[in-house]
Amino acid sequence: MNRLLKAVVALGLAVSLASVAWASEEGDEEPVFEVEVIGQAAQRPPGSAATSTSVITETEIERSGAQNLMDLLVREPGVWVSRQGGMGFGGNVSIRGFGGSPPTQLAVLLDGHPTQMGIMGHILPTSYVLENARSIQVLRGPAGAMYGDMAIGGVINIVTRGPRDEESTGAVSATGGSFDAAGGQAWFRGLNEQWGYRAQLGSFNTDGDNPFAKYHGDNYSLAIDHSLRGGWETTLRGQRLVYTTFDQREVANAYAEERPAEFIEQDYDRQDYDLTFSRSEAHHTTEIKLYRTQGEHEFQDGFHSEDFGQGILVSQIVPIRSGRGRWSIAWKSLGGDVYSMAQSFSRDERAAHVMLEQPLARQTEVSAGLRYATPDDLDEELLPHLGLAHELPNRWTLFTSARRGYRAPSFRELFLFGINNPNLQPESAWQYEVGGRRRWSSGAQVELSLFRIRADDLIVLRPRPAGVPGLPVQYANAQDVTRNGFEVGARWPAGLDTACYANFSHLNPGEVKEQTVGRKLAAGVDRRSGRWLLSGDIEYIDRLFDYDQTSTLVQVPAFTVVNLKASRSLAYGAKLGLVIENLFDRTYRVDPAYPYPMSGRAVRLQLEKSW
Repeated sequence: MNRLLKAVVALGLAVSLASVAWASEEGDEEPVFEVEVIGQAAQRPPGSAATSTSVITETEIERSGAQNLMDLLVREPGVWVSRQGGMGFGGNVSIRGFGGSPPTQLAVLLDGHPTQMGIMGHILPTSYVLENARSIQVLRGPAGAMYGDMAIGGVINIVTRGPRDEESTGAVSATGGSFDAAGGQAWFRGLNEQWGYRAQLGSFNTDGDNPFAKYHGDNYSLAIDHSLRGGWETTLRGQRLVYTTFDQREVANAYAEERPAEFIEQDYDRQDYDLTFSRSEAHHTTEIKLYRTQGEHEFQDGFHSEDFGQGILVSQIVPIRSGRGRWSIAWKSLGGDVYSMAQSFSRDERAAHVMLEQPLARQTEVSAGLRYATPDDLDEELLPHLGLAHELPNRWTLFTSARRGYRAPSFRELFLFGINNPNLQPESAWQYEVGGRRRWSSGAQVELSLFRIRADDLIVLRPRPAGVPGLPVQYANAQDVTRNGFEVGARWPAGLDTACYANFSHLNPGEVKEQTVGRKLAAGVDRRSGRWLLSGDIEYIDRLFDYDQTSTLVQVPAFTVVNLKASRSLAYGAKLGLVIENLFDRTYRVDPAYPYPMSGRAVRLQLEKSW
């Protein structure tokens, strides 16, 4: 804790000294960042008032200095990101201890549709392009009634930018820094009364902080909006990321086996497409969505696969007496081909969902929902939701909910790589939560939540039974996993020139501790003075459990990391930015099975010009 206190003091002094040094310049009239309020019924989906939900706004994304989505999510309460290095490392993400390695227990949505890989059944964190994100919504805990399969630990919904979400006509940027990092981005848009488009392309390269951390990636995106007759709007979104890196599992395995690691190059091609028709009239909102996500993976060790996920979603939000409701029907299909193993897979699922939100009495609102899902070759699933929110004086809201989530085992877990188990059952979890939140007219907000999660048939790696041929470990269903914890977080603007955030998470993971964090603190402050904006963030992690190179569950030593970002607005729409990661050059690990620690101090310089 002494290091943590010193880091907090140093962070505060850095921001304070910088603000004094630049106090002679004229101040801006806009707040440092805005807080997106989701408590109002018109701005949130039915049922969300009784859940722990946060929104990372466009301004917060810009001020963070993050290179990718994973760097940004670590700031949220209850969210843990485990990585072995920088760009190109797949990483693992968990919410309230649920995520897995690889991360299978979270639903990551892109503009409202699922994005998991069709064969592997997990998300690929590196494939989400942060430069194209307008906002990110994070729902903590099971949410099967609202979002279906994979929403057993929580939901991350990435809302992408469209042509009507920008004030500028276009922008170009270039970045360079430590570890021979270099990259650039460009976007431009066009608008008229009926049509709008936004196109983006970019590239990033780095040699990385260790011999196996080299990365090269190119990204492209296109968004088109069109107004139709009868009040209908259509939007087309497409994006593609092509990148190359090295196999990090080979590095960890070689370390465990005390042999030199091989440089196994991996080529990824991830694509996502979304066509949505929507209409809003009075209190009715109708949406028809068609989507497809696909990828091709070619590795130097001979592995070659193509996967897909596609579906149709029809939904509507309608007024019901003094409340409102949402219904939807959905069909999706997952699968693909593993050419190197001559295997093909596919699975369809059909689902229907309804969510009602009604006032019980003055200042009290109840929400109830149910999803009925029928996946091929598996049992039918009923996923209920029950929530209650009560408004108190002084802008306080008390909320409580009981929610269930589930996940069907992936083709990877059932059939591939020798650690599979064809007898796996779907995993599920119930969460019981109570909490309170307050929002001020100034934009400040605070939230406290306490939760208990009970999981059945959780899919984990366990030693293979004696006498059974194969690798020493395989996937198995763990029974009766219980986790308890609490989270408290706050965001507040201290006037027009200063804004802060802070949150603390505590988790008791129970018997299944791998990839869980017992205590996490995240805090940050922004200070604007004239044309300058200085941002500082601190993260403290304690009681992190994971497997070392001998497959022994160990507790990773606690660590503290401080990041700083400074930016200055220049003439003619230009802006210069400086990012310093791991300001105090701490040596720390997040993966005890990996031979290299996380990177030390890293510096990036960015220049951006908009018009």
